[in-house]
Amino acid sequence: FGYGSYGNDSEDEDVVYSTGSGVIYSEDGYIITNNHVVEGADKVRVQLYDGTEYDATVVGTDSQSDLAVIKIDATGLTAADFGNSDDIVVGETAIAIGNPGGADFVNSVTQGIISGLNRNVEVSSGQYMTLVQTDAAINPGNSGGALCNGKGEVIGINTIKISSSNFEGMGFAIPSNTVLDICQQLMDNGKVSRPALQVGIYGDVTAQTAEYYGLSVDYGVMVKPQDGGAAAKAGMENG
Repeated sequence: FGYGSYGNDSEDEDVVYSTGSGVIYSEDGYIITNNHVVEGADKVRVQLYDGTEYDATVVGTDSQSDLAVIKIDATGLTAADFGNSDDIVVGETAIAIGNPGGADFVNSVTQGIISGLNRNVEVSSGQYMTLVQTDAAINPGNSGGALCNGKGEVIGINTIKISSSNFEGMGFAIPSNTVLDICQQLMDNGKVSRPALQVGIYGDVTAQTAEYYGLSVDYGVMVKPQDGGAAAKAGMENG
């Protein structure tokens, strides 16, 4: 596990550092972390469990899933084992590993349970992410670290927590199956490709609207393809 740092090395400006966590994906140096850990970084350095440090290159990032893949020039690393996040059940053991607070508390481990599945959580960008909920303590610096099951398998990548004073023990992780899919695309292509329909929706089709518009079906939705969008190019018609 490691931490990233970024900043402006200009003599006129102070260097600003940010720390996070990560998971070793492969023995040849690919590491998974959060996009927000490395976003905007001029330089990223990784510190392994034994204290060895490496400069890292950013292979690819995806802000929508808040995932990133970085690479260090190393071989013979011990890669993490990933579990199937579709097999997670509420109440099972959850273990968070990472660097809360940065380098002063590296390799911290906290334990809790899986508190919920398929939570649609709104993040700071305004978009929603489908996440695993846990009450294992997750603090600043844990971002990008592993959420493991009782077998030591990675079942999620810790990403956010609700920090309001009205809430306690509500942390969230990106499910491992999503992580593996996104990160494989980042390693293969440096970016993530997603399907797009690109239509606007007038509303649901009911028996009444079908009769009014003379439609051949009384279910579904009425759409308006965006000009130049995927649906328009495929021949989908307005209405």
